[in-house]
Formats: sequence, C-alpha cells, structure tokens
Amino acid sequence: MSPAEILEEVYQHYLSSMVIHGFAKNSIGNNQKLARELTVLSPRKAKKTQDKKQIIDDYFDELKTDITELYILNIITTFEKIIFSRIDNAYGEIKKIVSEEYRRRYLKKQFAPLHHSVNSFIKNKNDFYSLSGAKKVLKNPISEELFQDLTEIIEYRNYLSHGKRQDVGIASTFKIGEIKDILINIIELIE
Repeated sequence: MSPAEILEEVYQHYLSSMVIHGFAKNSIGNNQKLARELTVLSPRKAKKTQDKKQIIDDYFDELKTDITELYILNIITTFEKIIFSRIDNAYGEIKKIVSEEYRRRYLKKQFAPLHHSVNSFIKNKNDFYSLSGAKKVLKNPISEELFQDLTEIIEYRNYLSHGKRQDVGIASTFKIGEIKDILINIIELIE
C-alpha cells in the first residue's frame, strides 16, 4: 500500500467508527430499557438530571469527541511512522554518497580535510527523534502554507497527547479529513 492509501485507510476506519457510533446512539435512544441502563455509564450525570435523552446525548457527544481525537492522533502517528521511514532511507543514502565522494576526493589527492571524520559531519538519524525535529527536513520540499499547516497539526497533536493542557500545543480548527489531506499532500511532495 502507498503512504497515501495507508492514511486513507486510517480515515476510512474513523468514518466506520462514526457510523457505528451513530447506530449505537440511535439504538440506545430508541430502546427505553437500554436508555435506563445507560445511567450506569454516566452515573454522575444521571444524578443531576432525570432526562434520559440528555444523558444519552451527552454521553454519545463525549464519545464522538473521544473517537475523533483518537483517530486524529492515529492519522498523525501513522504519518510520523511514514516520515521516519523516509528519513531512515534518506539518511542511509546521503551518508553513503557523502562518504564515498569524500573518500574518492581523498584518494585522488583532492582537497578533503578531516576525511576520516566525514561521518561526524552528517546529521545522525537520531537528530530527528520527534516529528518537530523531522519538520525541519520537510520545510524545503513543501510550500510555506503547507509548512504552517504541518506546524499547526504537530502542535495539535502535542495538545491532544498531553491532555489538552493550555501550556502544551494548541487546539486546531482543522477537521480530521483536512488533516488527512494535508498529510497526504506532504507525503506526495516528498516522495
């Protein structure tokens, strides 16, 4: 599967989960016995209100938000995995080319100072331990607008993965489909 197809598959799983979510919400909302038992899922809210429909709506709204946020994280981490595999491949190729060329220069008695230390001058793939670090590598092949979108997506990932704390990352206005499209666009530009 291509990287774009992999991200698309994650998105399709999200859409399927939303269909299941809607079906479950409607099934429970239409079944009074199940609706009464749902108060077990949200006992705190059940004590505040006797309105079973409101309890069901609130519960499923929260569940929808949770599912969406988990799939946003899933799409971003899938993108991250793809990017790091590309960085690993590029690192190996770049290291090989630079080492071979510099050695060739040295053997031809051309200018090649510190030729024994050439690998020390090449960034190590461990220098890209996070998506924020890898973002620097992606800056040149993508437009400034896409780079800003990627920056916002990374900040949103940080915000979600750190418990929506105000001091870590930012909330984003991007919808999950937009995030998928942006990340696919980036992958297609760097391939």
